[in-house]
Amino acid sequence: MSNLQLPTSNSKRIAIIGGGFAGMTAAYELGKLGYQTFLFERASELGGLASTFPIEGTRLERGYHHWFTSDTHIIAQMHELGLGDRVQWIPSKTGWFENGKIWNMVTPLDVLRLGTIPFVDRLRLGFAVAYLTYLQASKNNLAKYEKITALEWWKKYGGNAVWDKVWSPMFRGKFGAEAEHISMVYIWYKIVLRIGSRRGVSKEELGYPRGSYQVLIDALENAIRKQGGKIFCGATVKRVVIENGIATGLQFADDETSQAAQKQLGNAQFDKIICTAPSFAALKIISEFPREYVAKMNAAKYMAAVLLVLKLKQPLTRIYWMNIADRSIPFVATIEQTNFLAPDIYNGKRVLYVSNYLDAASPYFQMSRDELFNAYLPHLQKLNPGFSPGWVEETWHFKEAAAQPIMPLNYSKMIPEHRTPLRNLYLANTTQIYPEDRGTNYSVLLGQEIAAMVEEDAKRDA
Repeated sequence: MSNLQLPTSNSKRIAIIGGGFAGMTAAYELGKLGYQTFLFERASELGGLASTFPIEGTRLERGYHHWFTSDTHIIAQMHELGLGDRVQWIPSKTGWFENGKIWNMVTPLDVLRLGTIPFVDRLRLGFAVAYLTYLQASKNNLAKYEKITALEWWKKYGGNAVWDKVWSPMFRGKFGAEAEHISMVYIWYKIVLRIGSRRGVSKEELGYPRGSYQVLIDALENAIRKQGGKIFCGATVKRVVIENGIATGLQFADDETSQAAQKQLGNAQFDKIICTAPSFAALKIISEFPREYVAKMNAAKYMAAVLLVLKLKQPLTRIYWMNIADRSIPFVATIEQTNFLAPDIYNGKRVLYVSNYLDAASPYFQMSRDELFNAYLPHLQKLNPGFSPGWVEETWHFKEAAAQPIMPLNYSKMIPEHRTPLRNLYLANTTQIYPEDRGTNYSVLLGQEIAAMVEEDAKRDA
């Protein structure tokens, strides 16, 4: 059962910029406390990176999504909104592609079988992963791993071959020119999360909502509206109004939808404003931050992402998540949704994501859908020589400029505060969830934390 609360007599008005999971959750939590919320999303739909599109009578995320068993915040939110029966846990298969061969990468034994590196180096890799997983899982170890790069750590404890043949190709694929500067925190925390989703040592289980993430997006939207919250999709904020160091209102872009929102709101002011936009986007609409805070916002950079989604007549491989270690291939992973979920969900069709992280200046980021498919085609045929354009029934193409934050060494000392130096203005984006990596679970937690912060400050100001 859902335990929604209708608004109380609290009349404070809270503006929230961004309709992803952080923004939606903040609006929902503040609505439960009786605040009047106004949610502004520049896209035509809510959900951010987890927004969906129609396919074969159901919905599919524009970017692949799943849960780990440690993703307790979003799972609890599902239950709170009456969607507990939609939570499902499914065994998944991870693979590794290199030198024309697919290797399983699920169990410790699979690591020992990885024939792309000498056996002694496989042992070193296995021992190092076991050490990180079972002896270093405490968050108290953050300081140890954020002051050393992954390159330095793996070369010291895993050896040159482990770095050169295993981690370097993955890092170069995901972080480009920044690969050798990435903190060891990234791998340390990923391993802890990944192993946490294993039931025993033989398989990994991942979660996914029946009906796609759209069921949770819809539930949050309905809850916010039931609380009396206002949602404006297609509304682009041009500027946060700052008066004497205090955030008081919003100005909107000149397009028709944004101006309609402006007209509906009139000159109404807000008591608090939450910005969930990426840092570089926030800086475009807020120019009054002091130099020291701007430096913190600029400490983390962003990698862009390009996703090509294919509806196929037959599977490309038998693997759900395929890491591409061969850097002659211009994408970093293939994710076959229908090797995770039953193809029946998509009327028997097969669904494949081709994922690429890159700089927004990369030619691949600028390509059209058809150009990207033609560029990828010969490389998809390396994974399955039989693959041909005739397998493809439909293609989609999505891009995101702020897909993956890149944190420098010792980033815990650089994280911008949620309470910005401008009074009544809060920042809540994926550069502030460190050491956790971006994802819907931590976006939900971020929204909950920022709502609690607003409530605390409102009580203090009363």
